[in-house]
Amino acid sequence: MTNIALPRRFRLPTWGLTLGVALIAELVYFSLTTRQFAGHGNGILILTEQFVPIGILALGAGVVILTGNIDLSAGATASLSAIVVGTELKHGTGMGLAIVIALATGVGFGLFNGLVVSLLGIDSLLVTLATQFIATSLATSIGGESPPYGFSDIFQRLGTGLVGPIPSALVLFLVLAILTALLVTRTGFGRALTMIGYSRSASDYAGIRTYRTLVLSFGLSGLFSGIAGLVLAAYYNSARDDIGTTLLLPAITCVVLGGVDIFGGKGRMAEVIVAVFFLGFLSQGLLISGRSSLTVTMITGILLIIALVVKLTLERRTGESMGSALRRLLSQRGFRRPMRQR
Repeated sequence: MTNIALPRRFRLPTWGLTLGVALIAELVYFSLTTRQFAGHGNGILILTEQFVPIGILALGAGVVILTGNIDLSAGATASLSAIVVGTELKHGTGMGLAIVIALATGVGFGLFNGLVVSLLGIDSLLVTLATQFIATSLATSIGGESPPYGFSDIFQRLGTGLVGPIPSALVLFLVLAILTALLVTRTGFGRALTMIGYSRSASDYAGIRTYRTLVLSFGLSGLFSGIAGLVLAAYYNSARDDIGTTLLLPAITCVVLGGVDIFGGKGRMAEVIVAVFFLGFLSQGLLISGRSSLTVTMITGILLIIALVVKLTLERRTGESMGSALRRLLSQRGFRRPMRQR
């Protein structure tokens, strides 16, 4: 019997399929073993409110990591944005204007990170570590001794409201996730992100505007951090200077588990989205079943190591070579190897 090979565009990503199967398996397991996990009606969907901010932060982190950089200030920027929107609301600023100011704060920090990294050539780890401290200090200063709380019902719906049976925070995350996946996979900007992470010199040679792309990638990370801060403030009906600091490591874990190379140049945002739900439901299922937060952290770390080993094994069997990947990315930018002179 003759084997029929499907065209590449019809083949499911092996790692994405593996994550999807693992997600379904854990949902079935917790639904059968933990009564409170599924709850009644949309109980499983309601659980997503607990980890949607992590997912939003992971989208921004994934964009930056694709370029071979990292944004350690994302969690602190989310805290600052939460404090800013809460303070503005308590001072009587209209909700729309308060949200714009908070998002502008996040974008401003992201653009600053991008400018310093791209123009001065300083390692992004050092730059964002410094801006992390700056954002945390500003959040503490603005929040003061009595951080803002007690927001309007309309604002709280951003974190706890429903759109039919679906939490509004989940709807927001899905919209952002789809837009980000399309941006990375269907636009020249997305291909430039991957190309820069794969080889900065090759991207320059191919005519990619590396400086602008890097600045915009950090700006997107700042925007997503600001949105995560808004969702956190709306969900908890309060804002603290540390409300987003615990989101950073889980967000980066989602990016790495989703298959994005921590050194840049490789990864799919669709798989990062699946990883967000996998880790999110795993954490919630373990907590509901009576495990401590320390146990959840340990199990998550162990599973991450196992997942990375499995992924590496699959890549060695099915992955394309680095050279072919580079040629494919260059051809997408319209670059052709010059013909040799005789």
